[in-house]
Amino acid sequence: MSDQPEVRIDPLVWWTARVILAPIFRLVFRLGWHGAENIPSDGPTLFVANHISMWDPPMLGYALAGRRRIFFMAKQELFANSLVAKILCRGGAFPVDRGGADRAAIRTARDILARGDALLMFPEGTRFKSGELGPAWPGAGALALAEGVTVIPIGVSGSNRRFGPARIIIGGPLDLSDLTTGARGERSQIAADRMMAAIGALLADTATPRAAGTR
Repeated sequence: MSDQPEVRIDPLVWWTARVILAPIFRLVFRLGWHGAENIPSDGPTLFVANHISMWDPPMLGYALAGRRRIFFMAKQELFANSLVAKILCRGGAFPVDRGGADRAAIRTARDILARGDALLMFPEGTRFKSGELGPAWPGAGALALAEGVTVIPIGVSGSNRRFGPARIIIGGPLDLSDLTTGARGERSQIAADRMMAAIGALLADTATPRAAGTR
């Protein structure tokens, strides 16, 4: 894919989506989350999470919305319909070709972070419906190494079950300050691997019962 559509967050689309999705997340999935205090209020922020369900991007956007509105990559196939594509792009989503290195998507991601906004990525690159963690791809790691970017790991559980309960654990900033020398590709992979390790540690916490909607 060589070109990217304009991606922005339209307040009307954003709040309409929240109103529609709120009862689904709270009543059907019984969504609960904690660690909101770890969300930076501003500045370039890269949220990285495990990916187990198609519900993960909107669910994470809903949980993080109290402090940040996020942009995120979505598989190219979702943008096939022009009307759906327009809604997605106005909701902060932009397409990525998962079949290879999508340079246009990477440029969009870099631009989002460079202007101080927040971006959500899944280092595994695809869904693992079983809930097990997959291997990390270096793309998220490369973005994390950009100057000034804060990396926040997130563990997601239960979104792959029809009636939940779904839990989101937001961790503290990931320290990648030692990754300043050596081949960039190597450093990117190390950063991505650390993201998955941090996510794995957070997932161990999701076994703790929490009330739906915990902030």
